[in-house]
Amino acid sequence: MARSGEAKIQTEARQGKAGFQAGRGRAQRTTMEQAPILAIGNVFYYALAILGIPANVVTLLTLQLRDCGLSNSTNIYLVSMAAADIIVLIFYVGMNRILVPRFSQYFHLFTMVCRFELIMIAAVVDCSVWLTVSFTFDRFVAVCCQGFKRRYCTAKTATLMVSTVYLLTYARNLPYYFTVLPYIVYKGQQIGCKTNPAVYSVPGWRAFYWLHTVLTPFVPFATIILFNLLTIWHIVVASRVRQSFHSDGASGDAELRNRRRAMVLLFAASASFISLWVSTVGLFLFSRITNTYFYRNFNDPFAVVNEISRMLRVLNCCSSTCMYALTQSKFREELKSLGKSYKNLIWKVLQ
Repeated sequence: MARSGEAKIQTEARQGKAGFQAGRGRAQRTTMEQAPILAIGNVFYYALAILGIPANVVTLLTLQLRDCGLSNSTNIYLVSMAAADIIVLIFYVGMNRILVPRFSQYFHLFTMVCRFELIMIAAVVDCSVWLTVSFTFDRFVAVCCQGFKRRYCTAKTATLMVSTVYLLTYARNLPYYFTVLPYIVYKGQQIGCKTNPAVYSVPGWRAFYWLHTVLTPFVPFATIILFNLLTIWHIVVASRVRQSFHSDGASGDAELRNRRRAMVLLFAASASFISLWVSTVGLFLFSRITNTYFYRNFNDPFAVVNEISRMLRVLNCCSSTCMYALTQSKFREELKSLGKSYKNLIWKVLQ
């Protein structure tokens, strides 16, 4: 009788696994067949992975191996940002948006894998955003606070700030571990994944999601805009003072031209961050105000906007470092030199 009961439990567990996997497979095929936004997303994420990973790896290698004429603190921030962008591309784009939808029966077979996936896809985006905030503040201090610059804009401080950002952003996303429950439990093994219903009803979870969105991207929005406006204002005032000493204006002052290019870069960086994250902020406010959290399928306008907002924010996380680095003429020169070195090495190996 005991054997019969155990065999029955095993059969039910296998049926549960099979039903869980088959159900996810049918749902995935249905959404893939009916939703144009998912087809667009597939092309977008594949292109982002193919182009973004090599671009950020080359940026990381160039900053790490070559002398790009940057200060030690700036170099540390850019290297850490490039590393964070690569992690975003690997976990959010490569795993969550490309591999998991096609092999969900493997990734979602064990509950622990689902929990790890949720923590990582939230943490990697947070880390990338807050490293950008830290770098923006470092540039603000370097331009506007000459007295504080000598103490703050150092390799030691930059390393401490980067380490703190990595530690705090990953630690504050650990509660996502509890947003997933096992589909079934068999012999102590948690199998499958389903959303914890408490996340939609318990006030503590609502507060957590509000705090999560306030910290990313509301606070970064305000911080980046504030520091960039202050930096641009300082550049404009300093440029007017220098321009008053030159009868021919900015055309004869290389420093003024450099400052204007820096001002354009800061404005472009702020505009890029705001435009690529504004849909996420707007969608969050809309869903809370209208109490809309679900959609019927991926043809629903709410689902379409949600998918577009995801594409835009991950694009920002994967392009910010390259944008900062490519504006530096010395970096472009070292990048060309590094490319020629690898080209010559490959040519020698082939010969």
